[in-house]
Amino acid sequence: MSVATADSIRYSHTIGMQIQQGRGFHNPMDLAIGKDGRWYVINRSNAMWAPNSLRIGMCTVDEEFLGDFGYFGEGDGQFIWPIGIAVDSRGLVYISDEHRHDVQVFEADGTYVTKWGSIGSGPGQFNRPSSMAIDEDDRVFLVDGMNHRVQTLTTDGEPLGSFGSEGSAPGQFSLPWGICLGPKDDLYVADWQNDRVQRLTRDGRHVATIGQPGTGTGELKRPSGVGVDRDGYVFVADWGNERVQIFTPTGEHLTTLIGDAELSTWAREFLDSRQDLRDQRALVDNMDVEKRFWGPTTVKIDAEGRILVLDSRRYRVQVYRWANAE
Repeated sequence: MSVATADSIRYSHTIGMQIQQGRGFHNPMDLAIGKDGRWYVINRSNAMWAPNSLRIGMCTVDEEFLGDFGYFGEGDGQFIWPIGIAVDSRGLVYISDEHRHDVQVFEADGTYVTKWGSIGSGPGQFNRPSSMAIDEDDRVFLVDGMNHRVQTLTTDGEPLGSFGSEGSAPGQFSLPWGICLGPKDDLYVADWQNDRVQRLTRDGRHVATIGQPGTGTGELKRPSGVGVDRDGYVFVADWGNERVQIFTPTGEHLTTLIGDAELSTWAREFLDSRQDLRDQRALVDNMDVEKRFWGPTTVKIDAEGRILVLDSRRYRVQVYRWANAE
């Protein structure tokens, strides 16, 4: 890719709408992409009043709905507070739950396989685990939020090591959340309460810090997710500032996205069937706010280089592309 500029990113389309069951999302928290291009979206919902909305939705970037699996509960294959999701080289799906303090494993179609982990601070134990990344050797890098560390495990849950401790020094964390793999064997961790992203080697050595606390350009407020493309550009879900900030491979701010959403195909078809909702929308003076991000939690990069921003409070994914990839 040629050198990127602030005008290099283009909005493509939107996927999703608010719905408790079926073709849509409900408080989506994280997204993973299978080797076949299938998306897995955690719909965390609000189990107190809509337990049937808590599920894992499956779809494609072309808005094909493939079904869902899972529901509220404490049994095998059920969830309380699902938060992180990743897919390994075999297509198995791993889902962390910060209430159950465990990771459950599913086949690609959602069939339950096994689970591992328990609450604690020892190796292979978790205290409110969050995001995961799985490398080409099927090592699982799991953010262990309340233990302020990242654990490395096998796909069977056997601990291989960990790094990090509570604090604000380089290599320390305060309630870390998002994680991703970079193109040069590095890890990037969204260090939520420290308002920064840390770049580290896969054994935990600090390489660089991106961002600092604040609301200005290049500053972060409670970053929740991070994605890095094949050229090393860093995309940060700046959750507290309701935006996505993009940084160059060397950490300089490139540009900021605030949201460009149009109605998804699913939403348009739903509105076509509901005259009452179309009448309500016609009364709104300014629809521009509907385009904007509200609670972006995750940024993922797919195999085609598309940038996928999970917009949790607007129940959708906004899809972007590099201009030279169109």
